[in-house]
Amino acid sequence: MAVLAQGFMKLLRGTGETPTYAVIKGVFGVDGGGFTPNKIDATDFDTPAGTREYISGPREPSPYTFSMHYEQGDVQQEAMFAAMASNTPEPYRITFGSGAQAKQISFNAVPNLTLSAPVDGKVTYSGTLEPMAAPVRDNQGA
Repeated sequence: MAVLAQGFMKLLRGTGETPTYAVIKGVFGVDGGGFTPNKIDATDFDTPAGTREYISGPREPSPYTFSMHYEQGDVQQEAMFAAMASNTPEPYRITFGSGAQAKQISFNAVPNLTLSAPVDGKVTYSGTLEPMAAPVRDNQGA
């Protein structure tokens, strides 16, 4: 059965050495994750003619992208702008679900925010979070 994303997912920003997470207000879309494919050609004279063989190579974590309504003066949004300006990685977490089956994806990234402000619309930002290492997906609170 499908799950409605509204009220089900949150994007959070962490602070402190043992991070305490707070919801980033105004987020209305999250995409991305996974890894880029990487394979190394291992074809040799024993490989059947007309084919190739590969071994697994290192993979890079793919970025997470998100869209958010700009909320002037919001503490978490302003902290993201500061981290972007200083090129400082911060802990982030995407949570989804509730109860015993709730999950979270945790990673560190430097935020990159791009403005969109049409004259007859709302001010929004598109954000990109490129994980510094492989994200960890586990149960919330684990």
